[in-house]
Amino acid sequence: MKATEFKSEIKDIKENLKGLTLQLVTKNGYRPYFNLKEFGNAILEEENKGNDFRINQVWTKAGIVGAKSIKALTELIKTETVTAIQFESFFNYSTTEKYIRSFGALD
Repeated sequence: MKATEFKSEIKDIKENLKGLTLQLVTKNGYRPYFNLKEFGNAILEEENKGNDFRINQVWTKAGIVGAKSIKALTELIKTETVTAIQFESFFNYSTTEKYIRSFGALD
């Protein structure tokens, strides 16, 4: 999802995220965040790079599950014992041609 949408939806559920480990995967690796301020700053850094975001995995007491939207994540938090959430920052090319060019083709 676009960074502006992601930030807005995360802000809406921030109370539900307190106390959870939030992991952010970037092109350089991944890092856990244990408070919302540090996580928010990392999101802003990735947004400045033009990146979008998605939910990768949700760790619960019952195991690892997926969530495709913030709404689905909210439902998991309400119904499961969530311990951590992994998000991913990625560059979303606007056209197929730009994506192909990112591999050095068509130059």
